[in-house]
Amino acid sequence: MPDLLIEIGCEELPSSACREAIAQAPGLLAAALADLHLHASGEPCAWVAPRRIAVSCEGVAARQGGEARAVRGPAVQAAFGEDGVPTKAAAGFARGQGVEVSDLVVREDPSSGREFVWVDLAADDAPLDDLMPDIARRVLEGLRFGKTMRWGDGTGLRFSRPVRWITAVVGDRAMTFEVAGVPAGAWSRGHRFLGGPVEISSADAYRARLRSSFVIADHGERREAILEGLDAAAAAAGGTWSDPAGKIEEVVHLVEWPSVITGRIAEQHLALPERVLVTAMQSHQRYMPLHDSGGNLMPAFLAVSNGDPGAAEIIARGNEDVLDARLQDAAFSYERDVAAGLDELDARLGAIVFHARLGTLADKRDRLIAGVADLGDAVGADPMDVEAATGAAALAKSDQGAILVAEFSELQGFAASHYAALAGRPAEVCVAVAEQYLPEGPGSPVPASMPGALLACAEKVDNLAGAFLIDEIPSGSRDPYGLRRAAAGLVRVALDRGWDLRPAEVLRTAMDRFRRQGADLALSDDAALEALGEFIADRLVHQMGQEGVPADAVRAALAADVGGVASIAAWARALDAAREDAGLGRAAMGANRCRRIVSGSEHGISGYSSAGDPAEDRLADALAVGEQAVEAARAAGDAAGAITAAAELSGAVDAFFEDVMVNADDPAVRDRRHALVRRAGEAYGRVADFEVLVLKGGE
Repeated sequence: MPDLLIEIGCEELPSSACREAIAQAPGLLAAALADLHLHASGEPCAWVAPRRIAVSCEGVAARQGGEARAVRGPAVQAAFGEDGVPTKAAAGFARGQGVEVSDLVVREDPSSGREFVWVDLAADDAPLDDLMPDIARRVLEGLRFGKTMRWGDGTGLRFSRPVRWITAVVGDRAMTFEVAGVPAGAWSRGHRFLGGPVEISSADAYRARLRSSFVIADHGERREAILEGLDAAAAAAGGTWSDPAGKIEEVVHLVEWPSVITGRIAEQHLALPERVLVTAMQSHQRYMPLHDSGGNLMPAFLAVSNGDPGAAEIIARGNEDVLDARLQDAAFSYERDVAAGLDELDARLGAIVFHARLGTLADKRDRLIAGVADLGDAVGADPMDVEAATGAAALAKSDQGAILVAEFSELQGFAASHYAALAGRPAEVCVAVAEQYLPEGPGSPVPASMPGALLACAEKVDNLAGAFLIDEIPSGSRDPYGLRRAAAGLVRVALDRGWDLRPAEVLRTAMDRFRRQGADLALSDDAALEALGEFIADRLVHQMGQEGVPADAVRAALAADVGGVASIAAWARALDAAREDAGLGRAAMGANRCRRIVSGSEHGISGYSSAGDPAEDRLADALAVGEQAVEAARAAGDAAGAITAAAELSGAVDAFFEDVMVNADDPAVRDRRHALVRRAGEAYGRVADFEVLVLKGGE
């Protein structure tokens, strides 16, 4: 059972495409082997570098191991006309199985007793060598990238970058074939500048052979080599390196033969704020800053090179020159901003368009000032925190008119906070301004200060309300304004702070502000709110899933409408914890019986009015008690108490179903009884949506 190797060689891939290939390639190879009935002793793995995507698998069977099988086609009546002539259905089935219509046979299906046409297929027994072109094609054509291009002469294949060669080896034998116009064989290519053509003598020698031509093909090994090189270079410089922007994963996929160089930073640039220096190093150059033992930024940086290690000094000087030019630009921009001052920066906002249909950044600033006050009222914030958040909202967008942010967009928020501090604004205001965009993603922290949390949520509410009102609602993977991130951030902050925030309330007032400013809107407030409600609910479901609460419990709590974000989260946790309890099971059984009785019925909509029927009046009395108990539990946030009340109500509901015929022949009687059942269903619905909630045993 030989090892198998396929390498797709191409022009330099972007790091994002490398990560996509790592995630997909092993599965594509595994699927190809399974489809072709090729057993393997090992699991497929991928090794990805900027100029190559390689997949390999140990111990692949030399021949297919399929079994003879019978495939069922259409029923006889559909396969043949009354005159016995095969129909299009029969012809299509035969063609799909690679046989002639005359090869079809008629047999009874034992499971149904009906007659169908069948085709008997022999066991697959092709050798692995003959199947390699198909395997390579499946991997090559199966890879999906976020951005692709067409290449080649009429192949129609889309790939991240043009494919230049294919290496295919089984054991110690090279496979020669062609896929999408690219020939395959034993030859690969080494480092673009340091290496040359490389013959892969055997599949298990692949990585060693490439290493001899200055390529570390295994991205895991390459990452370790980079980290070791950075550690050694930092120690030699007398400091420690850091990667605050998380550039390492990108760097791993930009080099094939990494070496670490140390560059110097001109002393005069150290007068810039450290955040500006580090951003200039990392945003485009992907340099790693160095700090001394006291935590101070050193006048040096580390860079990972893909060039000749013997030319390290020349490469370092080139990198120093590039960084020096960027820092000169940053210093010029910074000095101009400081000289202009906050008032001038703020005055520029009226000329900067936030969105063509939603006004200027000055309009957004004014909406944020009102928005933090709304949020403060909604969550019962301390007036001092609201005052600080209001001051922060007035300054939050001032850096959008700054030259520094125009050059380094990553500094938005920080620049406004820094300039505010230079102008002597209160520390709590400056902190809130710096926190306005948090959290920026799943791994990002939430604002640490209360004013920062209010401002960050006001920012997200404003973005969501505006985008939905102009019908820029995300669909599929399309989300140009980061609205999913905004909604998720709103949910995260509310949960972190324990805010029982009802998003619809602050969103409605935010929408009213857009209308008063004369924004060019496409949807009504109600239509936008309806879409936003489900949109934010999806983010809450996802966030609760991160802490281990299944979606059904969250959806069941959302339907019960027990309060704001914090209340719904607590209720969902309680439902999830109680899903094996007998009481919740009894409540679910009663709720589902009621739902099934009135489903599709138009009876009982007008409500119940007693006619003196003892069974009906007993249920009505039990409902009055049960409803009161459920509402008291809801008011106290006591999910367990609400479940107990619903379970106790189920006894009266069960007795009612046993004592009377709900679907009575008399329309008036049926109306009364349906009204009671509807009322019971509504009481259960105040506890949970039991149609959604999955209990032990699938109830």
